Amino acid sequence: MNRYTVVYLAEAEDNLIAIWAAATERDQVTESADAADRVLAENPLDSSVYLSEQLRRRDIPPLRFYYEVREDDRLVVISYVGRSPD
Repeated sequence: MNRYTVVYLAEAEDNLIAIWAAATERDQVTESADAADRVLAENPLDSSVYLSEQLRRRDIPPLRFYYEVREDDRLVVISYVGRSPD
């Protein structure tokens, strides 16, 4: 059972769609997004980088996810998705 619910803000969904549409390795982009949903639902603080306030970052190549963890609501809110550095 998942501990957190993972949601994407509209901008993050748009970023992910644009990255997928432009990608030559669409399978890898899809696998990265699916993995992010799984790992962030289980333990969003593990292997992430604290940036400021409540914002965190986690790379799951080829993608980078920016998100906030709302402990009281057991919610992970992804605000931006970009390419992870190579």
